[in-house]
Amino acid sequence: QKFFVEKIVKDRFLVEVMVPPGSSPATYNVKPNQLLSIKKARLYFSIGVPFERAWIDRFKSVNKKLKIVDSAKYIKKIPILHHEHKHEHHKEILDPHIWLSPPLVMLQARVILEEVCKIDPKNMEYYQKNYKDFINELVNIDMKIMNMLKDVKKREFIVYHPSFGYLAHTYDLKQIAIEKEGKEPTIKYLKRVIDFAKRHNIKVIFVEPQFSKKSAKFIAQKINGKVVSIDPLSQEWDKNIIKIILAIKEANKG
Repeated sequence: QKFFVEKIVKDRFLVEVMVPPGSSPATYNVKPNQLLSIKKARLYFSIGVPFERAWIDRFKSVNKKLKIVDSAKYIKKIPILHHEHKHEHHKEILDPHIWLSPPLVMLQARVILEEVCKIDPKNMEYYQKNYKDFINELVNIDMKIMNMLKDVKKREFIVYHPSFGYLAHTYDLKQIAIEKEGKEPTIKYLKRVIDFAKRHNIKVIFVEPQFSKKSAKFIAQKINGKVVSIDPLSQEWDKNIIKIILAIKEANKG
């Protein structure tokens, strides 16, 4: 999100990240000096990660003037779907990882543009120009990904944490997640994932650096495959999204 905001505001605003690199938005606790930056902030762009549910009220109490904006307000979020029989009961958890689908980032950028123009209307043209440039970049990335994936026959991939649902949905891929509702999977569920991997000849298990690799390594051993790291939170969003697609394409060769 910092990458998206800076694309539009450039150096007109100081953009701070509440969950620093290497930390998980599922478990992070804000440091006291970060609350000081919240005190000075004009806008907070939220995205719906668990960390925010725990901290947003605290942010409001530290800074009564802080405007909290849902950067996903133009996007219909989908539940995190598991590789399960449909009749099995599980809680519906909405998936916050909209930033991994370039067309959805266009809608996030639109919210950012709208809000910065409200608090700094005299620079509206500047922000609009930057927004236009960013949309152009996003269109190019989107088409590049379409072309990279057009000849890939096998469309399933296995990840530890279900971060890639929107990415998969956008490019006709299928994510199978090992972790279930934020918890380590049961042996029964692991066995189901192993059977799925064997049936579909999947040899790569993707892990994110913010999460445990234990069960991913276990599955990789059982299918004679390997564990590959992909990072949904990398600050260099544009390079990283292509890196993720390349990794999925590479894993699905043959």
